[in-house]
Amino acid sequence: MPPVIIAVVLMLWVLAPISGQAAPADNGSILKYSHPELSELSGLATSFNNPEIIWGHNDSGDGARLFKLNTDGQVVGQLEISNANAFDWEDMASFQDVAGNNFLVVADTGDNSSIRPFVDVYLLPEPASDVKRIKASRRFTLVFPDGPRDVESIAVDGQERFIYLLSKRDPHPRLYRFSIDALKHLFIPLNYLGEIKSLPSQAKHAALSPKYRWQFGPTAMAFSPAMDAAIIVTPRNTYYFARNKNENWLDALNRDPKIIKPDRLPQIESGTFSADGKQIFIGSEGKPAQVPVLPRPE
Repeated sequence: MPPVIIAVVLMLWVLAPISGQAAPADNGSILKYSHPELSELSGLATSFNNPEIIWGHNDSGDGARLFKLNTDGQVVGQLEISNANAFDWEDMASFQDVAGNNFLVVADTGDNSSIRPFVDVYLLPEPASDVKRIKASRRFTLVFPDGPRDVESIAVDGQERFIYLLSKRDPHPRLYRFSIDALKHLFIPLNYLGEIKSLPSQAKHAALSPKYRWQFGPTAMAFSPAMDAAIIVTPRNTYYFARNKNENWLDALNRDPKIIKPDRLPQIESGTFSADGKQIFIGSEGKPAQVPVLPRPE
């Protein structure tokens, strides 16, 4: 075989994708996940083990499991959390600690009627690719200092080791946090930080659409991997917040946000940053589960 042909064959072999490996998602695309058991995509979190994987879960009514999604729009696995309950899972997050360990967090915090005396958050190490069943390493049982709250948004700052929760049905969303290193008491009191007044108020929403005003409330929150930005997701818009160095999250989330308007989808409930922080994934319930891929604002 002539040397030129050999060189071309070798080049094509090197450039060919590895079998089973997903391609990076393109900005502006909509990933569509068709799976008979994934109908109410309510939480998303990027994988730090594999940048081409996104973790997701259903809303209430499903078991304690996560779906493994790739950036080609395929469901490639499931992960059962054997020691967790799933009363009303609403959001999830992922983070890497300062030692380089990767973790997942799942929020069993949904409370539409604001009657739960406590809610649960589960912490687990992000497993290797072939693991199908795992135990959570911590179950945080949390109590709100100002009474029950419906919470569908959770985010983690792995550098400062705090987990943040954002309420949905208050006139202005209320921000809380607790330490990942909290002592293993029966109940952990949440620390109330303040209101987020950068989003349109519930009163303004009611004026726009009285019947559906709660559909404007936060359904997801995520911090960027570098901790220099955040998103708050609502069924209508996603709000992007830049964060200054050493700025606390309450102040950062009260800045004037940039508004991201994804395509109209059945019910937007989830969102996360890509592992490199350059893209934002927004998730909607429905069959198929749809996930628009958006560039991070400049």
